[in-house]
Amino acid sequence: MRAALYQRFGDLGLGEASAAPRPVIGPVHLAAGFLPSAALGCRLRYCEDASPEVIPANLTNDQVTALDVPDLVSNPAFQKLIALMDVLEAQYGFLEGDVNWEGVQNVALNLRGPQLFVDYYENPVLARRLLDVAAQTVSAMATYVRRRTGSNSVAVNRVIGTVDPRISLHSNCTVAMISARTYREYLLDYDCRMAKDLWPYGIHHCGADMHKVRNEYAQVEGAEFFDVGWGSDVAVCRAALPHAILSLRLSPARVSTLSPVEVAADVEGLLRAAGPLERAVLCCINMDDQTPDENVQAIFAVAERYRRYGA
Repeated sequence: MRAALYQRFGDLGLGEASAAPRPVIGPVHLAAGFLPSAALGCRLRYCEDASPEVIPANLTNDQVTALDVPDLVSNPAFQKLIALMDVLEAQYGFLEGDVNWEGVQNVALNLRGPQLFVDYYENPVLARRLLDVAAQTVSAMATYVRRRTGSNSVAVNRVIGTVDPRISLHSNCTVAMISARTYREYLLDYDCRMAKDLWPYGIHHCGADMHKVRNEYAQVEGAEFFDVGWGSDVAVCRAALPHAILSLRLSPARVSTLSPVEVAADVEGLLRAAGPLERAVLCCINMDDQTPDENVQAIFAVAERYRRYGA
């Protein structure tokens, strides 16, 4: 991947001319989260041309009650990662990279299915039981991986490696599926706790509505980095989070289908709304092979212009 990036976009500073093998432990070029769900019992479907797919377990009430936080060292799914890390470290003397540690509600949904949303209203005790197990599991995995490699979230968003590899970026993808009130009632406390336990801390919100929970996110003491999903009101998010680093997410579908001029306009719109540019970064996850090179070059051209001259 590093060699291919250099061959295609080396003039933009991407990739490496001499991409020697390195002891990278996980898919740092993909935003693919599956390991915590697998460790808690979900089956995975592997494909030749796609990221691993988590098969929802649809646990029953009794199965949720019986579920417990796994011992990572003896857990079959996590043991495979430990074994890989041990082999690579023995060969190279060090490790780098990480694996996506998903998120509290993301994992709970994989385990319970959409019944989790019903539980929020009809069985809150059971919902909290499941969320507790998911939170302890993802936190333990993030802690273990960062202890051995120095990072745990490059596989959530590669820009973490540039901003601060120590940042633990918690994936709140499915917060887009609930109200701000439900987030406050069920999930805010986990972000607050993990922000202390996994500091430095950030929140990944890839949905088009981060502004919906901006005031709740502002209550997470220690959270200093936020992925702002395309479609979110960036200016409103900035007002609520004046000191945070905002990672401004472009839409890969738009980057794939628009003209370079239109892509440049999308980038400019984000940067103009982002406030202080020294606390703003750009990202675009999961661009596919249908994305024109000219559109990637347009993103970099706008970024360089704003870096030099400001908004």
